[in-house]
Amino acid sequence: MVDLTGNHVVKAICPRCDGNGYIRLHDGSECDCGQCECQGEVTLPAEQCRMNVEGGVEARGKKSGECI
Repeated sequence: MVDLTGNHVVKAICPRCDGNGYIRLHDGSECDCGQCECQGEVTLPAEQCRMNVEGGVEARGKKSGECI
């Protein structure tokens, strides 16, 4: 289990592509995710993350729909 308290960074699911590594555009085509560089994970401060129902770590703004 990941410690989400304190002043350190953790790997979290990319909030832009949902961990897929690509983004689907309005016209149906796909492009690489620039936020995670196609890796599916980003490094965020622990205080900006939360545990999701599946046990993964994601950005707090992901639940509320905010962008980071």
